[in-house]
Amino acid sequence: MSALHTHQRHMLLELLFDRVHEGIIITNADNVIVEVNDTLCEITGYSRDELIGKRPNILSSGKQSKAFYSEMWQSLTQNSFWRGEVWNRKKDGSFYAEVLTIHRTTDPQSGELFHLGLVSDITMLKQHQAELERLAHYDALTALPNRNLLADRFEQAIAHSNRTQSLLAICFLDLDNFKPVNDDLGHNIGDELLIEVAQRIKSMLRQDDTVSRYGGDEFVILLGEIQNRQDCEALLHRLTDELSRPYQIADHNIRISASIGYTVYPFDQGSMQTLIEHADQTLYKAKLDGKKTFRMYETGKDGWRDDKSDQLYAIRRGLTDNEFQLFMQPKISMCTGEVVGYEALIRWQHPEQGLLYPQQFLPLINGTTLEIQLGEWVIRQALMHLQQWQNQNHHWHISINLSAYHLGFNGFLQRLGEIIADFPEVDLQFFQFEILESHALDDLSLIVDVVRRCRNEFKIKTVLDDFGTGYSSLSHIRTLPVSAVKIDQTFVRNMLVDVDDCKIVEGVIALARSFDLEVIAEGVESLRHGQILLSMGCEFAQGYVIAKPMPVNELLAWNQQFSLPQDWRKYRYHQQHIKWTQINLFCLYLELSVESLQRRFAVDSDENDAVWSIISLKQSHCGVWLERTENLQLIDKECLQILKEKYRSFHHLMTMTIKLYQAGRKQNGLQNLQSLQLRYQDMHQFIQSTILHMEPPELVTDKRGT
Repeated sequence: MSALHTHQRHMLLELLFDRVHEGIIITNADNVIVEVNDTLCEITGYSRDELIGKRPNILSSGKQSKAFYSEMWQSLTQNSFWRGEVWNRKKDGSFYAEVLTIHRTTDPQSGELFHLGLVSDITMLKQHQAELERLAHYDALTALPNRNLLADRFEQAIAHSNRTQSLLAICFLDLDNFKPVNDDLGHNIGDELLIEVAQRIKSMLRQDDTVSRYGGDEFVILLGEIQNRQDCEALLHRLTDELSRPYQIADHNIRISASIGYTVYPFDQGSMQTLIEHADQTLYKAKLDGKKTFRMYETGKDGWRDDKSDQLYAIRRGLTDNEFQLFMQPKISMCTGEVVGYEALIRWQHPEQGLLYPQQFLPLINGTTLEIQLGEWVIRQALMHLQQWQNQNHHWHISINLSAYHLGFNGFLQRLGEIIADFPEVDLQFFQFEILESHALDDLSLIVDVVRRCRNEFKIKTVLDDFGTGYSSLSHIRTLPVSAVKIDQTFVRNMLVDVDDCKIVEGVIALARSFDLEVIAEGVESLRHGQILLSMGCEFAQGYVIAKPMPVNELLAWNQQFSLPQDWRKYRYHQQHIKWTQINLFCLYLELSVESLQRRFAVDSDENDAVWSIISLKQSHCGVWLERTENLQLIDKECLQILKEKYRSFHHLMTMTIKLYQAGRKQNGLQNLQSLQLRYQDMHQFIQSTILHMEPPELVTDKRGT
């Protein structure tokens, strides 16, 4: 190589060394640092002079064990390569997470041994994961487990009960006289009271018991290791006594009580929802007996009986008699209107009970050979439909749901290959598996291997379903070789009224995009859901506003008549315009506020009061958006300050309007509502003319607030 080329090569290497986004650290054979780049200095807080000549353990956090480093050095010695996640400590003492890649190399001229380390700071990603998991599993007010985490705890409690042959009590607790506290003293006092109630319940339970805030002033409690009815009711008696003691909130001395309905597993069996419904029914009867009472569900009443063996026989007979069928629900691009594929959903056409949904029979076969047989039937049926579509030149994919138990079945890949062999003409890149993140993936390494082999050997892609509900969303998305994630429909449905769910949806979209994964939103039930998802950057969706699941013979007719809603069309041209989509998101949130009030004043509504409760400015959709936008610097500071003042005034008037409605002064509230619409229009005009510098029609939202 000529001297000129050598010089150019050195110049290029120096340029790369200084400008790469990863930190670089080089150590010699004695494990002494001989060189670092500027990025590493920025990550660690140390200067180059402070690091040169030191050992890498100057950054040690103490979080990794000796065995961890022993395995690292063993890998370097054997393979000259190691990659993993490491927690280290900055100069200021704070911890940071990094992905560290180490290459062991030798200088070809001197023969000297070096270690080249590449460092990527993933601290923000870890924090983002922790916040997502907190929002997904814990109630924002009381910090108790929410319904998602309750479902997981329920499955664990059932498994423990089966294993130890002990009893499990499922209790539904409701506060007596809570509504007057909210109405007379205000929601802030009501919230403080709920926090205190949650603390008292926790203090009365044992370590392995669970209490979850189920909604409003309702709580679900799981009591394990119950020996008899007397022990259970003695604990419930102590609990109701504790909750009836006076509460001192601010300057108020408050007295409430609690009533409880409960049922006992395994005397009562079924899904979590079924057992909670039984406990809830019993709670209603307990309240008829008076306040501060509890009552047990009697399994012999209300026609309930344990006929699981009969039901299993009926499912097996139904499989033999072709009583099962697949319904299809379309997935579309909300930008183009293209139908990209269908999710196949199983239905049972029961000869006596009519059409049954999966939740009515699948829980009965969990963990059985019948679950595998039904899963194989679904695979075969889906491939048959896919072959018919491809013969008709339809390039739709089809996805089916597989349980973790079926995927982990020892002969799964062999059986899959045998079924696929019966469909040699099918292009399998249009075939997808959906696996629930919320399922207990006990042997993740096994699942990873199966998913990878499905992709490599059969070209079958895998989608992570119900994303955001599992314990380790980031771990799953990093470990499982999936091609897409589906946002859990509960979060999508509730995001219009629940700010926390809205944050989760936006966070999941950002997290998936950072891993270059496709994002699909389930539970899209209104045009407004679609508008907000598009503004967040989510293009693909399925849900009732698009189409309900339908028999296969109805697909072609639906596909021919489907037309993309006009409200979604403009996003096709603005999807890459971050400023436009983000500001449009604010306008959509603003419209939601106005629309909710208009619906309430239009007719006397029976909707839950919580939907119409007063939300603080910072906890509102728009308030959260304004705080985040200040950090993104999408808007000129002066304009943002004006927008904040306008919204502060708008929110204050909205709060006063809600209070007038709650006080029964509807006519005064209607006058406020008219003023609120004018302020909404003023903000909308300001955004378009001053911030976006465009004519009013450019935004997807309109100015009417209707």
